[in-house]
Amino acid sequence: MTVNRVRERIKTLNGVKEKSFTVIGNGHGILGFHVSIAGGIARSVERARLLGCNAMQIFASSPRAWTCSAPSAIDAASFREARKKAGVSSVVVHATYLINLSSPNDELFSRSVALFLKQLEISDAIGADYFVTHLGSPKPFDAAFAVGRVLEAMKTISASLKPRAAILFENTSGAGAGFGASLKDIRIIMKGADRLGLSTGLCFDTCHAFAAGYPFSDAERLIAMIDEEAGLERVKLIHLNDSKGAFQSRLDRHEHIGLGHIGAASLGAFLRLRGIRRLPIIMETPKKQTGDDEANLSVVRGLFSGVVKRIKE
Repeated sequence: MTVNRVRERIKTLNGVKEKSFTVIGNGHGILGFHVSIAGGIARSVERARLLGCNAMQIFASSPRAWTCSAPSAIDAASFREARKKAGVSSVVVHATYLINLSSPNDELFSRSVALFLKQLEISDAIGADYFVTHLGSPKPFDAAFAVGRVLEAMKTISASLKPRAAILFENTSGAGAGFGASLKDIRIIMKGADRLGLSTGLCFDTCHAFAAGYPFSDAERLIAMIDEEAGLERVKLIHLNDSKGAFQSRLDRHEHIGLGHIGAASLGAFLRLRGIRRLPIIMETPKKQTGDDEANLSVVRGLFSGVVKRIKE
């Protein structure tokens, strides 16, 4: 797809008639971080508010445990009320890392679908907008097997629940036997889920995409690739991370914004694209010391205005 055709698609998506493709935004975007639910799920909203965020991401339960307890009706209501008061416009729940929707092992697959359903129910209970999941690994089988297995999981889910939260499939770096580095494969899954009556989309992770071979040095080329392979209208959320790994390294290692191989200038050009700047953005940058989140937030806010700041290493 040509850059000119993508420009027209972006204008349509945003409902505007403008000639410019890459622009300097006046606002600071819908920005947030992954925050802890320690002490109760409603307390996560306060953590996001104190950071100055209007978006947030949480786990519904421990990311490394198969057990999952739903919050009480009171706790869920407290979360919804706290979110409203804090002005958080986008809430994202991230599925736990144990879930493997493309596993050829029937026992693991069944446990994964069951946990997925429980966490999706929690997402609906607290009024989350999106439920993000990785697609797992089909080892020793190929991508075609993985696509079929994930759609099998979606069929079970659609028969069990009609979720209010949109299910977002996250692209991967292509490390190891992980599935989901190709946006073309994710598009097939989204279309299959559409036929099942599920609301789905793409969570586009910048670190993963860069490591998998999607170029950020040319923002127009990148957006054209996303549109051709997945469809711009299917991108619902951005996981904004710089990359410790080099281009096409397949290394899944997040870095502070501007300190990795993608760089602040390239990430800024991407963020200011029409069709991207309107989306909620969640940062999953390192949290090594106090103030890391605030520093990354400051850098990203500057990028929306075309100002490149640098985090002190």
